[in-house]
Amino acid sequence: MFNVNFSAKIKEAEEHIRQGEKYLKTSFLKWKPDLDSAIDEFDKACTCYRVAEKYEKCRDLSLRLADLQIQKGTPFFAAKSYEQAAQMTQQIQDLLTASKYYDRAGQLYVEGGYRDSAAILYERCAPQFQQLNRSISIDFYLKAARLAEQEEKLYQAADLYEKAAMQAIRMGNYQQTTELLETTTNTLTKLERFDRINRVILYRILLKLFNDDSVAARNIFDQACQIYPTFDRWEERDHIELLLDAFDQDDKDLISQRCQSPYFMAIEPEFVRLIKRWIRPTTKTQTTNNINQQQPTTSSTSGIKPIQLDDDEDDIR
Repeated sequence: MFNVNFSAKIKEAEEHIRQGEKYLKTSFLKWKPDLDSAIDEFDKACTCYRVAEKYEKCRDLSLRLADLQIQKGTPFFAAKSYEQAAQMTQQIQDLLTASKYYDRAGQLYVEGGYRDSAAILYERCAPQFQQLNRSISIDFYLKAARLAEQEEKLYQAADLYEKAAMQAIRMGNYQQTTELLETTTNTLTKLERFDRINRVILYRILLKLFNDDSVAARNIFDQACQIYPTFDRWEERDHIELLLDAFDQDDKDLISQRCQSPYFMAIEPEFVRLIKRWIRPTTKTQTTNNINQQQPTTSSTSGIKPIQLDDDEDDIR
């Protein structure tokens, strides 16, 4: 039954294409192609191919349709056609090419003055490619963030910069992560969203510690206490200061102990994974000595238990 229906849809698509080709032809009495009618026929053919699961044919025709829409001067609809081509390309598991079609769609939205649509597209597509290539995800997040800034949607931009940073840390690119988190901090400062800055500052401090630069980490902490009153009054700042004190003393056992605070075990998973590299196996003697040493606790983490350590999580994804 389905094969019969698919066959009918394929024939219907082919008929729409034939009609579309006729509209594109010129003659002695017809000097210009009828783009509107051709586009309408090709669009109907794309729908038929998609229903019939002829993804490659739908992709190829969508690209041709986009070219006609560009000729007509309608970049918004050309972008839609590129989106459709990308979706069909994903169906045949060619994700790298699909990402290029999505990027072209975003460019066309911008060219047509639809920056909001472009930002939404980039943000929606970014997570789809993080397993294939995190660089693509980062690029899409950054394009979405910059477009959001142009539209003066700074809160959205800050969120997108932070998402890009979380992809960069998963690639082990500390430099790019640091730069993106600094941009996030600056954007949130403009918005006076100090409630969100606290977490970002923590990540910046940890990045310096991951780079064996405890002096720079301490500087970020001290500056944050001076610049952002909310950070200085933040109930979690004591955990951070105690960890910095342990690094200042270069006491690996103390560092290990303080890293196991429930607070640090409840932050962004990639940072948790990196923090666990500082944690040493605990002996029975150390357990007995440390059992009464309480770390500062807060209502936000008091119910969280330190997670178990895995020996195979040392390498950055």
